[in-house]
Amino acid sequence: MSALSWGRGRTALAVGTVSLLTLAGCGNGGSSGGNADGEVGGEVRMLVNLTPNLDQASWEELVAPFEEETGVAVEIEAPTGSSVAETFPQQLAAGTAPDVIQSIFPDDDTLPQLVDLSDLPWTEGTPMVDDYAIDGSRYVVGVGSQTQSLVFYNRTAFEEAGIAEPPTTWAEFDEALGRLDEAGYTPLQTAGQFQTGLQLQQLYHPTLNTDHPRWQTSVADEELSAGEAYLPMFQHYADWLEAGYISQDDVGLDPAAADGAFIEGTVGLYPQGSWFATTLTAGGELPFEVGVFSPPVDEGQAHPGPQGATMAYPYMINAGSGNISSAQALVEYLVTDETAIRSQLTADGVFRQGAETAEDPVLAQVQTILDEAPELVAVGEGFGDTRLPVTGFNPKFTEIVQGLYTGQSPQEAADALDDWVGENR
Repeated sequence: MSALSWGRGRTALAVGTVSLLTLAGCGNGGSSGGNADGEVGGEVRMLVNLTPNLDQASWEELVAPFEEETGVAVEIEAPTGSSVAETFPQQLAAGTAPDVIQSIFPDDDTLPQLVDLSDLPWTEGTPMVDDYAIDGSRYVVGVGSQTQSLVFYNRTAFEEAGIAEPPTTWAEFDEALGRLDEAGYTPLQTAGQFQTGLQLQQLYHPTLNTDHPRWQTSVADEELSAGEAYLPMFQHYADWLEAGYISQDDVGLDPAAADGAFIEGTVGLYPQGSWFATTLTAGGELPFEVGVFSPPVDEGQAHPGPQGATMAYPYMINAGSGNISSAQALVEYLVTDETAIRSQLTADGVFRQGAETAEDPVLAQVQTILDEAPELVAVGEGFGDTRLPVTGFNPKFTEIVQGLYTGQSPQEAADALDDWVGENR
């Protein structure tokens, strides 16, 4: 059988071609239920989350070149429950789990059921693969990254407010908020539900991870408390609320309505993730030009700081698969073939370091921020070996941040966060 044809082209997107026979013998998957002779063929079942941008037909179109090249039949399966995260554990328990699992990451329950991909050479250079490693082993690989720490801004508002350049320090950020307020714009757009806590984390990733690299691990090792880590950002947020730079009513605002307020042109600054860039490009021509910058950092810290990010389009392989050789070949195709990568990147606002700069100016700015980030760092509870000693951090964090809207002090918020971690670790 001939060598795989994908993986050719720019080294930023691929690591080269790999023989199917060589692939089948790599890692522990070759002896964990794969084809006895190591050949690729038969059928591979892949469980995926269907979205408006990647529906059943899109997934089938995505894997069609792989099927034609290898003769493997790929069966795309939607979750039987509400999501892949719910369905995969249920299928494992029932003995009906698929060969390949998309969109979720290893956890303590599923890890023993996954193939260790560490020895497969094509995993080298795939986005954030070692950031998501557990005990040094790779169980999940991805196509790109969702960049979390971005600030979208209205260039027209900046001009009218007399702001020449995006702020790089918190002092400059505070000054920009004041000028935008004076110019008649909503200085900083926030929202309720999950977005309250998420935005605060997005803004603080660069500063926090400069002061405390891998801060989640430091909390787990009891070298740092979560409240101590976030107290300075709670203070920034409380100051903005008191100054009126954040509307008190935003705590009850739907995130979609917050998106709409920015798109209408009444907002100066809007912290969001890379997915919002796709929302903007899909919205057609706006009444202003959109800029994007990496959040500010403390005086004396290097800007841009570390960029909060998550692996996008992750794939894992079921160790109980009867066709591990073909499953490995399929995942290799999905994360190293240039055409497959491009299809997935453009579908849901996903980016990949070193990828070609998009023609759309907003997407191009996000790509530049990703490429120039000194490192990509874990967000929220963390991932891989960089994890907090608790689960459920994000909803609790949001609850605590929303308390700042109702008069809770920054120190009280920090203490509440520490109490919760202490009770649940």
